[in-house]
Amino acid sequence: MTAPEKRILCSTGTMVGRENNFNYTRAVDVIRSMRDRGLIFGGELMMLRHYYDKKEEITSYIKASGVPFPVIHCEKGVGTDLSHAGYLASVKDYMGEERLLEQVMDTFRLNCSFGESIGASMMVLHLWGGEDSDSNISYNCTVLQDLFSIAYSHGIRLLIENVPSTTNDPLSNWHLAVDAHPGIGLIFDSRFATLHDQVSETLSDPLVRYNLCHVHISDFVGGYRNFAALRPILHPGDGVVDFELISRLLNEVGYRGTVTLESPVMNGADIDTELLERSVRFIAEKL
Repeated sequence: MTAPEKRILCSTGTMVGRENNFNYTRAVDVIRSMRDRGLIFGGELMMLRHYYDKKEEITSYIKASGVPFPVIHCEKGVGTDLSHAGYLASVKDYMGEERLLEQVMDTFRLNCSFGESIGASMMVLHLWGGEDSDSNISYNCTVLQDLFSIAYSHGIRLLIENVPSTTNDPLSNWHLAVDAHPGIGLIFDSRFATLHDQVSETLSDPLVRYNLCHVHISDFVGGYRNFAALRPILHPGDGVVDFELISRLLNEVGYRGTVTLESPVMNGADIDTELLERSVRFIAEKL
């Protein structure tokens, strides 16, 4: 039997922003149209704070669309707040740490509940981020077991992304995370790996190859640790990311999982669907 092709997803984050009042319905409609025409397999929901009071509404809309959403991206503030809780612990502000950590866990539970309601089986998490970045990554890893267990109770596999790092590097942080909890999965982001010049090193690492569950695709024009070049987020083929190398390394390990386009296509309140489809076709051709 021929192995199935990689399943291409499109993130709702490519089409949702303040300019269109965080209109998720248009994003789901465009994703459904591309799925109906055989361009993609489904969607990845980018979780936003603006969605927390719309769980039933959003869940109903996604289910009615008939589009599978196998992946949910945990709200990025969870990783930022978790990292800051680590900072508070490092300066012995234990009351502040306790309050913030409790808030983090409550928000994470809500994200997991949201993911379960839309049928997601995987969740992308930034285990570090924000101003504190990975300066307290060891602290973050101490709560990884609790995070994994919460996600698991909702039928979701927790995946840790190779988020840009200011203290160590994404690959080293991945090793720390897997050591802390061998059951977690990993999600490879092409832009973040290129920022740290770690594409080949990362995708050749036996631990990564064994635990790799998902891939994010976007591009950028910066060099090593040029954080200022992370935005604007470019479309694949418009920057310096070596997609030929990524494709070869993924194929070497026989990766047949999900791949999500993350490059935004918003032009004010409008959506550039032609650009979106061009990038989806690029992924299908290259990967």
